[in-house]
Amino acid sequence: MAPRQAVNRRQAVERPVRAGRIAKTKKQQAIKVSSDQLEATVNHETLESVYGTPPAWSECRQQLCDAIPWFRCTQGAMYHTEGFCYGFLIDADGGTRTYIDEEIIITRIGGCCTKDSEGNLTLEKNQDPENALVQSIIASQNSKLAVGLVIGSKNKTLNRELPHRYNIMDWFRVTNVWFEKIGRKHGAKVRFEKLNLAEKSWWAAKDSLPPVPLNERDFETKPETLKCERCSTESVRLYEEGWMCLEPGCIDFWKFKNASPPADLTFNPYFLSSRSHPDPAIQPHYSLVPDLLSTLDENAADVSTSRIAWKGLVCPMCFKCIRRTFWQGWKCDDDSINIEECASSCPFQKFMNMNSVSLRVVLDHFELAPIKRAILFDRKFSIPDIDDNTFFPYRKLTYKVDGVGSITHFVSNKAINSRANGPDNLFINLQCGDLGLKRFRLQSSLVAGTLTSHFAVNYGMPYKYVVSVDSKGFDEAPNDMLHALGRLLWATEKAVISSGDHYLPPNELLTLGYFEEMKIGFHDDGESSLGPSIATLSLGAKATMFVRMKYKYFNGSTRRAEPKQIGALLQDDPVLKDCMFEGERRALKEEFDAGEISQDEYDESRRALSMGRKGKEAPVAIKMELHHGDLVVMHGENLQKYYEHSVVPENKLRFALTARYVKPNYVAEREIQKGQFTLTPDQIYDGK
Repeated sequence: MAPRQAVNRRQAVERPVRAGRIAKTKKQQAIKVSSDQLEATVNHETLESVYGTPPAWSECRQQLCDAIPWFRCTQGAMYHTEGFCYGFLIDADGGTRTYIDEEIIITRIGGCCTKDSEGNLTLEKNQDPENALVQSIIASQNSKLAVGLVIGSKNKTLNRELPHRYNIMDWFRVTNVWFEKIGRKHGAKVRFEKLNLAEKSWWAAKDSLPPVPLNERDFETKPETLKCERCSTESVRLYEEGWMCLEPGCIDFWKFKNASPPADLTFNPYFLSSRSHPDPAIQPHYSLVPDLLSTLDENAADVSTSRIAWKGLVCPMCFKCIRRTFWQGWKCDDDSINIEECASSCPFQKFMNMNSVSLRVVLDHFELAPIKRAILFDRKFSIPDIDDNTFFPYRKLTYKVDGVGSITHFVSNKAINSRANGPDNLFINLQCGDLGLKRFRLQSSLVAGTLTSHFAVNYGMPYKYVVSVDSKGFDEAPNDMLHALGRLLWATEKAVISSGDHYLPPNELLTLGYFEEMKIGFHDDGESSLGPSIATLSLGAKATMFVRMKYKYFNGSTRRAEPKQIGALLQDDPVLKDCMFEGERRALKEEFDAGEISQDEYDESRRALSMGRKGKEAPVAIKMELHHGDLVVMHGENLQKYYEHSVVPENKLRFALTARYVKPNYVAEREIQKGQFTLTPDQIYDGK
């Protein structure tokens, strides 16, 4: 027994405990402190340095999720999919009795929580064994699937100075999952044990002792396990104060001898110090730090724009998680998010050989396009007016939105697409040209630093949509861009004049490039700086465009900020055709406009209509299939004000070139010249 006792003492010495209400060792008396005292101690105590450096890191949550396949979780602490947990984040709030040392981590399983008035997470409802997060943790444990752990710099339990905001730790095994009483609710906890016990953890204290060699480890001593006399469920003795049943369905759950346990509990030191026998069957699903570049064949055209090719990677020089921001590839210092990062920028960059993807890869047509496309309309959506003659060889489809505007769809075909400088040539040329296509950060998103799910470049007048895109002058535009602009000018003019309105020639061209599985969600182009017409040329893979009424105009009120709140009523309700409660809202509006009811009566009646009803998104009103070479013109300022649209490409390469008129009085004088251009005769399009 003497060697085993020596090993246990050594483990106790090197295992610091930083969270309150946990025993340090069996022989030491537990130090019980309040959460306020603990926070004060953390804030005023000098943080220790860590022993090493993480194998990969990130300063941004989305960078981490883009580059690490076992943690595709932009929100929450756990990445679980298909019934298994693959990754877990230990960050700011691990709940009561959180424990971290060099080899063991004890924390709560997320979910079922809400933030209180002070921003702290509190259990809103009970967690039970049927909870999806709990089941995924248990499934990983039962299937011997290792779980990757990430520690965030907001975590104060470790009490060490972490080098980055998010730091990859290592692979861990799940050893225990149980339930505790937290206030009046019960929540789930998990114990992780580091898989590789032979190597010293990089997050260990800088001057700490090396780990105990495996041949000197005590793998036999375990905490006692007892069976509940009520429910016959076996539970490990987790706490120094005594054994409790940890089955939440049992009437003796969370009781010491039929009484509630003390508020401050300490972990059983045998539970903290026990270690599992090495088991080669416990393996991770992925590599801890993936090597994406080794899997990409630059000479294969179908790889350069595939889904995997636009995901992130771990920089082989500085080990930062970086995302693909450039059409051609990755550049480490371009994905920095703060000044400190930029000051120590990494020179790594990797640009791919962008081999052209042929039309045969992205189009299913036998001869790449029909001679005349047969159009089948779903009766659930609006049916357009069809014109086969006015703009032949185009087929013109016009969708009219009463009192709002119109959408004109010029359907292309084989003859149009195959002409010199036409869609076929443009699709090939845009892939390999140095257009400056890049992914930009969204100006507002739930996750800070989120990039667009497309690559963009802007020519002509500056246009700021959901991101701030640097604009290049038309004098810098490649010849292919100007050929595309010529087509868009033609389509805009024909659609607007056909509607009887005044034509404003576009002076801006935004090009978006989509790799596999990229898409753009519902949005509008209703900025006050824009004219009433927006024209788009679609190249490459087929896409489906959906148009629907905006939420607030469909429901007559804004979205609810909280589930129990009521959205704010519209001050000026236009009562659009096919909106919710259209008849009732129109009758109320007519009474109000006629002075028959007061503002208060009008608002009270409108509120009564939606009382007890949860607002919902408007159904799709217009559905269009956009094929290679098609042109679409949306016209009418109110169309962008009242409606929104999304575009979902097939999972293949696609370009969307969109031209708008930007009002000069919204642009700095020095920028106006960027929108000036003169097309050469071969760039002017004649509709053929």
